[in-house]
Amino acid sequence: MSRLAPFEWARGAAWLFPDGSLAIVPGFHDEWIASHQEEAPGCANVADVVIRLGWLSVVSYSQGYVEFMIRSKADERSVHLCAEHLRRNLGKWENALVMTMDEEGYIKLTPADFSPGSFPEGRIRGAFSMD
Repeated sequence: MSRLAPFEWARGAAWLFPDGSLAIVPGFHDEWIASHQEEAPGCANVADVVIRLGWLSVVSYSQGYVEFMIRSKADERSVHLCAEHLRRNLGKWENALVMTMDEEGYIKLTPADFSPGSFPEGRIRGAFSMD
């Protein structure tokens, strides 16, 4: 699987690996998982990959909207990867939703959460919205 440079922005679906590199997923994550069992052994869906392998699911949509799926708001590596990817790509997104595999709900982030003196990692680990 070819990977992009660490924290490079990609439109569409991608996996964000623990080292910060990304792999673009043509089509949908679940289709990719089904056809790449050698890279995601025993995984049947996105939740399996996120939980078992620690990869983050990232989907960047048009109009500056991006979604992340991470293991847990208590998983420091996942929280850091998510926040760092957003931090390094300010200007390429306007709204981010972070969903975790261990709780219902999501965390909504905007570029203002990355302003000087802000700590987006703490926001990710904090309260969820249930809209």
